[in-house]
Amino acid sequence: MISFRTLVGILIMSSSFLGALICAAPSHAQSQRLLQSDEADSEESEDSERTYKNPPLPPLELTEELNKDLERFRQHIEDREFSKALAIIKRVRSKTRKPEESVATIIDRYFREAEAGTVLDKAQKYSDKENYRKALGIILKEDPKGTEYEGTRTGEELTELREMLMEEIFFVLEDFEKSTATSGDNDEEEEEEGGRGQRGQQGGASKIVGGTPEDGDVRTGKFAMHWQTSERLSWVTLGNKAFGKMLEDGVSLTDYRYLTISLRCENPSAKPNILVLFDVDGEQVRAPRGGMRRGGARAFQRDGFNTTVNPKGAWREYRLDLKKFTRKGEVEWDMVEALRLIYTAGPDHLIMIDDVKLEKQ
Repeated sequence: MISFRTLVGILIMSSSFLGALICAAPSHAQSQRLLQSDEADSEESEDSERTYKNPPLPPLELTEELNKDLERFRQHIEDREFSKALAIIKRVRSKTRKPEESVATIIDRYFREAEAGTVLDKAQKYSDKENYRKALGIILKEDPKGTEYEGTRTGEELTELREMLMEEIFFVLEDFEKSTATSGDNDEEEEEEGGRGQRGQQGGASKIVGGTPEDGDVRTGKFAMHWQTSERLSWVTLGNKAFGKMLEDGVSLTDYRYLTISLRCENPSAKPNILVLFDVDGEQVRAPRGGMRRGGARAFQRDGFNTTVNPKGAWREYRLDLKKFTRKGEVEWDMVEALRLIYTAGPDHLIMIDDVKLEKQ
């Protein structure tokens, strides 16, 4: 039989053991901190595994005082505290008087790395809330051409976010950057195979040309379409492949609200009247060779939704509300398979076309 003294000893040992367990067990707050720490470690692991096209920040040695600032700057960049890093590099730049060209180049890299990070942070906050338009607006305000932060790693991340946001908001109907230059006349074989919608133009030549925004040949990027109209009816068809992909994916124009297109007329004093027509494609009567009257009537039948624009000498971006297009014929929005620009008659013009895309609500 267990004595009273032995029983008391067992109880004391048991209570001590339970107390030790309770002390060892983490509290709810400690558990949360551990969880957050694990998440942070996971994010750091992802960042460390990320590959960049651009090299890491180059080393830079200045005065002893500024070197301490630079050390703090690099730590903030590593911790993705871009606002703090930007404040530090601004101070370093202001204290570095007339640096050598090599030093100035490195300081500029540091500055743009931090500045791109602050833009990335602001845009990412809205993107995480699925406010894509606001997020894209922040990026376009700071870097409208997408070249401001070239050569930086945070600039690479910003470019990726920008492209993701563009894909969420826009659907590119005609990407001239990926197209190859085409001749103005279709060969007979292509003409026999396709109806009106399959032919790139009628009564005028079009081709994709390279250039820069500065020389006026393109609006953005390196390529744009140049469409030479005739003095009679001319048209150019855009977006055949894009509309085909939409049909394959079960998407139609009913998912979009605006057509965005950039146009320019080479003649600065001209304002040609261009019909913008969303049309059905495929099984249609083809315009006979040499039959401009019948072909013109067919092209201008407007069996879809249309509006008009009058491009001038300088590039202009048109944001056309699909709800304001005039409906002709029996076509519904979910039947549209092609976008056409039609010039009916008048003096011939060189019309430049770029940035053709659909925009969601």
